[in-house]
Amino acid sequence: MKKFIFPFFIFIALISEVMAQSDVSPARWKSKDIIIDGVANDWVKPLNFYDDQTGLNFAICNDQRTLYFIFTCPDEMKMRRVMSAGWTLQLISKGKQSKFKASLLFPLTKINWMGDRRDRDPLEKKIVADPLITTYKSQITSIEAKGFGSNQHELMLNDRNGINIAIGADSLQHIVYEMAFPLKELFTSGEFQPNEVVTLNITVNAMERAPMDSGAAEGFGERGGRSGGGGSIGRSGGGRSMGGGRSGGGMSRGGGSRGMGSGQRSGLFEKASFKQKFTLVRN
Repeated sequence: MKKFIFPFFIFIALISEVMAQSDVSPARWKSKDIIIDGVANDWVKPLNFYDDQTGLNFAICNDQRTLYFIFTCPDEMKMRRVMSAGWTLQLISKGKQSKFKASLLFPLTKINWMGDRRDRDPLEKKIVADPLITTYKSQITSIEAKGFGSNQHELMLNDRNGINIAIGADSLQHIVYEMAFPLKELFTSGEFQPNEVVTLNITVNAMERAPMDSGAAEGFGERGGRSGGGGSIGRSGGGRSMGGGRSGGGMSRGGGSRGMGSGQRSGLFEKASFKQKFTLVRN
């Protein structure tokens, strides 16, 4: 019997390695110019990852010098949680060629929840200058940064000289975040590393429960609050891949906030997070 123990553990190790690799999805190669302006028109559709806990639909792509992300949130209530409570993006590599742990912390904001958006048809094409997102953008004076190669601690929106971040909206007025990270901000050598596994960690903070009153929309107050800070990972699921790659949460697409039950609303007062492993790709 003893002679089978060692091969058995080798078999288990191999299975574990295969399962770990299946968690890794390749980024897309940037097939055309991407302008970081908060407009999603220059991204390949559909965006190929979705996480139902946070409500974020996203894509990852790269070229020889830059790593790009886009995030949208087609669920109205979860979008408001992202904007009001704040969220954290973290990039981690433990590879042989380069090790880094860098993060962006989007701040909480004060948003008027009682707007006419609540009664609109989620499929209705809305005007470009939506007051909710315009107000939100006006409150993002800076974004906290940690762990990047330039050692910046505070980033401004639409800074084309380094890490570039823009916030906008799509035609249905779902929030859009676009980001471009020069690879020199992440990899010590500043060189393209196609084989290194990078982990994207996303944490959306919990909304703060406001005092109840008859018009408070079941506790949706004017502001969100941090719950335990950013960066900690509560789920090990990962973004659901909508075109190959990792499968995570369930698919609830579109403006899912209409008709949301009390159980779903209560989830907005809990921190939501996921991780997605990926590698850069060559052309």
